[in-house]
Amino acid sequence: MSHLRQQMIELMVLKGFAPNTQKTYLHHITQLANYFHRSPDKIDEEQLRQYLLYCHQVKQWSHSSCRQFIHAARFMFDKVLNQPISKERLPFPKREEKIPELLSREDVSRIIECCLDLRFQTGLKLAYGTGLRVSEIAKLMVKDLDSERGVIRVVNSKGNKDREIDFTEGLKKVLRTYWREYHPISWLFYSRTPQTQLAKSSLQKAYTQAKLKAEVHKVGGIHGLRHAYATHQLESGMPLPQLQHQLGHAQVSTTLRYTRWIKCQFNDKGDTFDLLKNNQLT
Repeated sequence: MSHLRQQMIELMVLKGFAPNTQKTYLHHITQLANYFHRSPDKIDEEQLRQYLLYCHQVKQWSHSSCRQFIHAARFMFDKVLNQPISKERLPFPKREEKIPELLSREDVSRIIECCLDLRFQTGLKLAYGTGLRVSEIAKLMVKDLDSERGVIRVVNSKGNKDREIDFTEGLKKVLRTYWREYHPISWLFYSRTPQTQLAKSSLQKAYTQAKLKAEVHKVGGIHGLRHAYATHQLESGMPLPQLQHQLGHAQVSTTLRYTRWIKCQFNDKGDTFDLLKNNQLT
């Protein structure tokens, strides 16, 4: 598969695929080849269908994982091998519409307070205070903080896009405290030396430990801080387009999903039965 692998990598690079996307696609195609013990160019459409069924029924993949595989397979067969796959033979599963458990403001405060390491505590505060993904936080460099203009530059984020988000006075105060202790030079959050980038798994682990210590039992990892930021900002009146930009969403429909957590407020008008009574409807 080495020649095909190289072709696939080169085409992904030319198309500007993010490193994580490249890694995911290569992983799925490698697993497919290992399953059939043959090169992908020797695998036909019916075998692809069998493999997808196996992943659904035996490996019990989530719909998201199945969609990832289909994207990888379509890229390999449609773009690299020039053998387009029938959408009917390899259909995308319907997206799951599960609503994760939302962290309340009290939950967030308790989790942050229970993270006693200043470096990780600052990372968690930044996650909640900006809505940044953990991968974006781990990649932040000192030069990305523009205190004078009041912005944080998020470079080469999801979809290979850059954006600038608000660098509030509250965040500046948090980072000044961190700065006095750690004196970062290149990476904002570093590992053993200032020149070594902190792994995002370290932040994830710190969050999990703090959450357990805080006795917050809601399901979900550090991404919950991003969900909480978005929802709490909407509740506070942040306009949807502004929130879309802050979160780095390509489509406003993605940002709209946070409205499902917002409680409808009707100025104490009561529920529908009260409305019927107040309007003397029978």
